Amino acid sequence: MINTQEMDGWARLGPLALREGETAQAQIYACLREALISGYFQPGEEISLRRTAAVLGTSVTPVREALRQLESDGGLEVWGGNRVLRVPILTEAELNDIRDIRLELEGFAATLAIEKITAAQIRIIANACAMMRRAADERNADRYLESNWRFHKLIYRAAERPVLMGVIEGMWLRVGPLIRHAVTSPNHFARSMESHDLAEQALRDRDADALRAAIVKDISDAAIDLGATLKQNEGGAD
Repeated sequence: MINTQEMDGWARLGPLALREGETAQAQIYACLREALISGYFQPGEEISLRRTAAVLGTSVTPVREALRQLESDGGLEVWGGNRVLRVPILTEAELNDIRDIRLELEGFAATLAIEKITAAQIRIIANACAMMRRAADERNADRYLESNWRFHKLIYRAAERPVLMGVIEGMWLRVGPLIRHAVTSPNHFARSMESHDLAEQALRDRDADALRAAIVKDISDAAIDLGATLKQNEGGAD
C-alpha cells in the first residue's frame, strides 16, 4: 500500500519562517509553488486565502498577492459562482500538451546540463536519487515526490539557463497535483526508479544522449500513469 502519511497539503506546509532580505510575498509564493509542484494539493482542491495565511502564520495581504501570482502562472484558477481559487483540473488534451512540451524542454535541458555539471553537483543529485530509492522501498509517496522534483530540478539547473528553467517549472506547477495520484499506479515506483537510475549513470558517464533518453523515458512512462489517473478521476466524477 502507498503511504501518503494520511495528511492533506496544509498539514505538510506548517508555519513559514520568514527570512530577512526577501519580501514575505516572495517567500510565500515560493513555498506554495514548491508545494504545488510536489503534489501537496489535489486537482480541484480549493485554496482559501485566510486558511493559507493561518497555516503559514502570516498576514493576509502577502498571501493574496502570492495567490494572484500563482493564478497568473497557471498553478491556480478562479472557479464557480463564488469565484474561489482552486487547483486546476487538467483535461486529457492539456495533459498531452504538457507531456509533449516536457519531453522537448527537459530533454534539451538535460543535454545542456552535461556540458556544465560538476562532480559536486552529480554527488548531490545521486543523493536525491538515493532518497527516492528509499522512499520507493518504503512506499512513501510524500518523500518520493519531494526527492523526485529535487532530482530533476538539480539536473536542469546545472544547464544554467534560467529562462528555460522557468518554463520547465511552469509545466511541473500544472502537473504536480496529478502526479501524487499517479504514484498509486501499479509498478509506478519501479518504472520511475529505473529511469532515474539510468539518468544517474548517464550523469556519471557524462553521456548526453543517454541522459536525454532516460529523462524522455521517465516523462513518457509517467504520462501513461497520469493519463490513467485522469480517466479514473473523470469516471469518479460522473
